This record gives sequence, C-alpha cells and structure tokens, in this order.
Amino acid sequence: MDNLVKNILLFFLFIHFLLGSYTAQSQNYPCYLYGDIVTIDGDVYRGAIRWNDEEVFLTDVFNAEKEENPYVKYLPKSRARESQDLKRRKHWDRIEFTIDGDRNSLQGNYARKFQCRFGDIKSISVTGQESVSLELRDGKYINLAGGSNDVGTKVWIIDQELGLLKIDWNRIDVVNFEAPPITGIENFGEPIYGKLVTTKGEFTGFIQWDHDERLITDMLDGRSRDGDIAISFSKIKAIEKIENGSRISLRSGRKFDLRGKNDVNKDNRGIIVSIPNVGRIDFPWNHFLSLELITFSHNELNCQKEFRVSQRLFGTLLTKDGKSYKGTIVYDLDEAMDSEILNGLNDELDFSVPFRNIKSIKPMAYNYCLVELKNGKRLYLGDQTDVSNKNAGVIVFLEEDEYQIFEWENIERIYFF
Repeated sequence: MDNLVKNILLFFLFIHFLLGSYTAQSQNYPCYLYGDIVTIDGDVYRGAIRWNDEEVFLTDVFNAEKEENPYVKYLPKSRARESQDLKRRKHWDRIEFTIDGDRNSLQGNYARKFQCRFGDIKSISVTGQESVSLELRDGKYINLAGGSNDVGTKVWIIDQELGLLKIDWNRIDVVNFEAPPITGIENFGEPIYGKLVTTKGEFTGFIQWDHDERLITDMLDGRSRDGDIAISFSKIKAIEKIENGSRISLRSGRKFDLRGKNDVNKDNRGIIVSIPNVGRIDFPWNHFLSLELITFSHNELNCQKEFRVSQRLFGTLLTKDGKSYKGTIVYDLDEAMDSEILNGLNDELDFSVPFRNIKSIKPMAYNYCLVELKNGKRLYLGDQTDVSNKNAGVIVFLEEDEYQIFEWENIERIYFF
C-alpha cells in the first residue's frame, strides 16, 4: 500500500513538473524574430534570428534607403524643373558638376530612407554587398540599398539542431521570416520592459538602453567607487539618474552609484521605448529621470494582430479651401504602405510611428503638425521631412488613372481609414 501511495505521489509530482515546465516555456516573449536563412549554396538553417548583435524582436526596425522613388513621375513639370534648378545651383555653389540625366537627378532629389518593423517583413533577399530586395507580408517587393548597418552585416541564427551560427552577409541568399513558435524553441532571450520617467512624463514599454541593450541578459556597465562593474539587467530593479552618473537598485535590495561609462552618464546615446499601438520614442539623456524594470503580461500580447498584412494607405484629404478628396494616398511623395513609418521630433524626442497606428495628420504651421493616433493619443511633431513644410507633397489617387498632388501649405487634414 505504501508503495502505491508513493507511486501516486511521484506521478502527480511528475505531472506537476511537466505542467510547470510547459508553463515556463509558454511564458517566453512571443514576439521574437524567427524563420530560416537559405545560403547561396542552398543550405537551410532554421530558428530564432538576430540581425548581428542588434535587432532581435518584431518591434525592432529595419533601416535602408530606397533605390528608386516610383512616385517622382507624378510631379508636375514645373516642380520637376524647380527641383532640377535647385540641384544645379547647389552643385555650382560647391563647384561640382553633374552629367546625370533629368530622371536620375530627380531621383536623387527625392531619395527617401525606408523604415519598417521586422514584424511587417516576409523576407529579405540579398542582391549585393549593399543591397536587398525586401518583401512585405502582402507580397510587395521593395529594392533597397545601404543607408544603415542593417545592410551588409552578419545575421545570427540559433539553428534548432546546430546552435548559434553567425552567417556572413555574402553567404546569404534569403532570410525568410515566420510567426515564432510559442514553446520549445531556444531564442536570444526576454526583452527589457519597464516604466520610463522623463521630463515629458511617464512611458511604459519595451526598452533599448543606450540604443544597444535590449535583452534582460545584457549587461549595464559602469564604474563604482571600488572598481568597474557589469550588472545584468535581469538583476536590476531600477535606474535613477544622479549627478554625473546613475544609481542602480537591484532586486536584492543592494544599491550602487555608477559613473564613468556611457551606460550610466551623459554620454548615453539615448533610451528608446517601444509602445504597442503607438511606436518608438527615443529620449536623449537630458530628458531621462529614471527607469523601473517591471514584468509584463504575455497574455496581453498579440504579435500577429499588431503585425497584420500591410495595406496601401487609404483615406480622405481635406484642403484649406474646404474641398475633400478620397482615395489611395502616397505621403511625402514616398510612403505608400501602412507598415511604413512617420518620423518627427518634439523637443529633442525622436518619434517613429507606423502609419498603421495613425488616425489623422493636421499641418499646424510650416514646421510642425498634429498627429492623432487611433488609440486617441495626440502628438505634436515637427522639424523632420514627414511633418513639416519640407514634405514633398501628398498624392491622392482618386481613380486608377486620376490623381491629385497637394502641397503641405494647402492641406487642412488627412484622415486615414
């Protein structure tokens, strides 16, 4: 009888262990990069992906430059001539000359950077040392070249059988992204999540510290009164700015004042917070006050909902003279998909907002505008091309062959559907 009781107890302990293990695995952060890398020789590696030692989550941003702007051809001839004349004057001022054709010159004048979150990417095909063909989740391809260290870098993958590989750029044919499994897959780790207190208010989301550390296993470096120290973010409860450094509070209750390194002083490159259904905000050190690291509910996350298939921008543009135009929209003679990103500044705070999250844009003056988000938040952004009179113009395609182009100063408001 005693053996029977012991066996039953062992059985329930074993079941509890299995359930406990399953629960622990199921709590892994589900929005990490995952898929396969196919090499030029046809070898396939499958698992969690990291873009060199940087981007590792679906909310991280891929940066490059568009090889060509297909919307330049819609410019009125008068605008095209003005642009050409401006370029010639600039070249003369620098004692430079060009023999480019008009089309190439226009492309240069209206060249634009490309940004989108990795969660909106279906594949990235390597087409050269500094070029890629990027496929969005709707099947649309965009040719990109250079523009950041996201092109021409190593790509890491934790192959499910072999472990970690760091694959050279010139060995890669294509990187295919898929929805990551929730359990049973080794990945690069959990994100840093917390409440950021700044001179502009409090913001809660996923953190990139010093534009670099984004995993709880990453180390915060500094110099204490007793020597150099490196502390895992997993052990940190809070970071508070003090004179010439930071006060680090550990979960154990210990505290350290650290100085002397850019993780903890004014040389910090900035703290980025990614907020679901909003976007990314980059705070310079002078606006930072403190960071409290907190846990987040995995059950509240729905990666696939936030990163649905890309759609063309569509909405209604109202002009200052009271007219209304409804149709497919190309913003700043460039952004055409809701997965692309609007950039703007607010007193040194650098905002990157996917168009998917934007309800309306209202120019307020020559150098700034009001951006209303679908969740009700309102942002006043300016200075950048997207949100000032530097904007190259907004095209509304009313019908397949009918369109209107509007300049910034003539726009009352744009509503996105």
